[in-house]
Amino acid sequence: MNQLETGETPKAAQAVSNFQDELAEVLRERAAISAVLRAIASSPHDLQPIFDTILDSARRLCRADTGVFRLVEEAGFRLVARALGPGVSEDVLPPKLVELGTFQGDFYSRLTASKLPLHVPDVALELHRADEATREFIERRGLRTLLFVPMLRKHELVGSFALGRLRVERFTEREIELVTDFTAQATIALEIIRRERQQGQLQTELAHANRVATMGQLLASIIHEVKQPIASTVINAQAALRFLERRPPHLEQAQRVLAELVHDGMRASDIVDGIRALSQKAPSRKERLDINAAIRGVIELTRGEAVANGVSVQMDLAQGLPLIEGDRVQFQQVILNLILNAIEAMSDADEGTRELLISAGKAEPNGVHVAVRDSGPGLAPAALERVFDAFYTTKTSGLGMGLTICRSIIEAHGGRLWATGHTPRGAFFQFTIPARPA
Repeated sequence: MNQLETGETPKAAQAVSNFQDELAEVLRERAAISAVLRAIASSPHDLQPIFDTILDSARRLCRADTGVFRLVEEAGFRLVARALGPGVSEDVLPPKLVELGTFQGDFYSRLTASKLPLHVPDVALELHRADEATREFIERRGLRTLLFVPMLRKHELVGSFALGRLRVERFTEREIELVTDFTAQATIALEIIRRERQQGQLQTELAHANRVATMGQLLASIIHEVKQPIASTVINAQAALRFLERRPPHLEQAQRVLAELVHDGMRASDIVDGIRALSQKAPSRKERLDINAAIRGVIELTRGEAVANGVSVQMDLAQGLPLIEGDRVQFQQVILNLILNAIEAMSDADEGTRELLISAGKAEPNGVHVAVRDSGPGLAPAALERVFDAFYTTKTSGLGMGLTICRSIIEAHGGRLWATGHTPRGAFFQFTIPARPA
């Protein structure tokens, strides 16, 4: 009896064919998982491409017609991403916001209660709880088989991933397991971005608190700086009145005095604007920025503090520097911290001149280099190693967060901030920032 008669060859061929099909399925699943991981790696701050990749992969692998992600909010489940098969209309999907208490919302209520995957083999069998319009819609062109998988964070439902088929066809255990894995990846991505946003918000709060504390430190000097142009404005206004009251009026002298009055008023306005910008609690805003203008604005604010402590401030700002892109207030916060730290360090020095040099130049290959150098006592080697650590300070007061925040701001803009000693004495803080792309 030959092999054909016994049927062994067809069985072997069938086994090989089944093995090849399973292998192909495994390879497709692995490729889909790799695509999702690549989306997570390439879009660490954006959920949309991650959700889109997961939806497309799961819908294709599970031969589904629709796929949707919804996130929980107070009013119900909000649609945040969806994928449709070829030729499938959006009309088959429930509303963007599925409210609890509706027919569609009942599925989500059951998902909320169980926190386990919910498989609905045939939606038509659930229609006894639907109103007439919903029944008619589903019987005519609605989704017939549904799969809901919960997105859980510490056992709390934060969203759901759902697949739907226009035909009645159960999802297999393998498909349910695959969708559960995809949902876990989406939940992890959601949690990572949530924590990053929380961390960003915390950094914003700390930076604002640091600015407010710094402005408090400058309060006496700022009052003096504002009073000067205001007093000068009053004196010039009185002088202009006297010139105009003469017979004949001295118009040329009055015009000159009034021009000085305008200048004093603008100076007072600039100081107030600088204080307001540094004190406000506003989201980060990127703009084209002239670093020299930012430096001059901070020096104007700190002029009184420098004079009060006997510090001679000099600037060496190269002309024609490339524009950088970033948040003006954050950059001024960095410069303000560095200048005030230098002034405070020199205020304790009993000997030698107190000199502060702020310089700006071009950094290679294409960027800006800013340096703040003082003639104070400098930093010990042990302090240099820890000067940017959170809560480390050599001062008798303060939290030791100023330089930590400064470094995080510079690094967030793609730059670098570092400190060295300066011969024969003093400290030397420098940072570089890449130029704005042309």
